[in-house]
Amino acid sequence: MMGPAQPWCPGALRVVEGRPWPARNPHFGTLLAASRGYRDGAGAVLFPEQLSVATRPGRQAFGVVFLDRLQELFLARVLPVLEESTFTLIERENLFELRRRAFLAHERGHLQGAHLETAVLTRRRRLAAVVSELHADLDALVMLLDNPDPAAPATARVLVADRIVREAWLRRPYAQVDAIAARQLLALLTRAGAVALSRSGGVRLDIDRARDRLGEELERVRDLERACCRVGLEPAREYLRASGWAVVESACHRELEAPLARFLGYAASWSVPVA
Repeated sequence: MMGPAQPWCPGALRVVEGRPWPARNPHFGTLLAASRGYRDGAGAVLFPEQLSVATRPGRQAFGVVFLDRLQELFLARVLPVLEESTFTLIERENLFELRRRAFLAHERGHLQGAHLETAVLTRRRRLAAVVSELHADLDALVMLLDNPDPAAPATARVLVADRIVREAWLRRPYAQVDAIAARQLLALLTRAGAVALSRSGGVRLDIDRARDRLGEELERVRDLERACCRVGLEPAREYLRASGWAVVESACHRELEAPLARFLGYAASWSVPVA
């Protein structure tokens, strides 16, 4: 069951050029009741094809996003793994709003891409979805790092933390689009020195250190999307293989051996279920 909520368009947080984002508004809802399986899982979006309604909403072009569910997952599975100083006291008090902005920044990133998932004529679209997710993350982070809004840096930290701490370790990561994209982002940020283990044992984020690297990778992925739209998914396979992935049909395998990755994998195994 879900409670109704109104679409939201953030007027305060804007891109450098002054355009509000995102260009489309998802519908946010509140989860009132769910099965134990759903509660223990990682799902937080109910897509239109999963809904049974008498009349299809005219403005519903996206799923219903259970923002309270995203917040619960972040508080239970992500925040305890981070260094305590990752967020200020005021930012912690506003994590619900920051989580919503991070979601919207990611969705805005999708709109800036080449719409690869619908452009590629293939029955196996997982690789297209991986590239699209990676583009959305990179575009969102580049936008946020260049954004003068005071909330932008904390929004970027929320986006990155949820990706590398939680989504990179979803079950069956070789087949989960979000997990594949999140592991690729984790590897990129680790090489740039933007994420590391602190002496206290938590994960330390310094995303600004990866500013240039993120911009370079965004341009690379944009070119990759255009190439895939022209010739199919082979450029995506080549990109992932060159990045250390073993690609078998549409499954992507990569074991992350760095100490940070081993710690995150261990942390994900003892994450408590969301009540």
